Amino acid sequence: MSRYNAAGRPAGQTYTSCVTGARTSRLDLTGTNRPVAAARRHTRDTLLRWGLAPELIDDALHLASELVTAAEGDAAEGAREFQLTLQAGHVSIAVEDGNRRA
Repeated sequence: MSRYNAAGRPAGQTYTSCVTGARTSRLDLTGTNRPVAAARRHTRDTLLRWGLAPELIDDALHLASELVTAAEGDAAEGAREFQLTLQAGHVSIAVEDGNRRA
């Protein structure tokens, strides 16, 4: 299990579910000055490590940028946590921003 903070240093967690086989990696964005860059770096490094094709990683980088940018603009606290999940050949990207609205 490994976890990275926004500076790319261990502080988060990556794990594989025994039940579903899903791989998940989380990045704590709290307090980072450049959350979009941190999320993009984490996305690239994680998806390369998981063996995804470069063209798929490019698409994921674009989506990561858009989601973190939106979270930064919508919530007073900004983006707090970034999560990647790989399950059954599909990548999911989620951003928690502390805003209680859906």
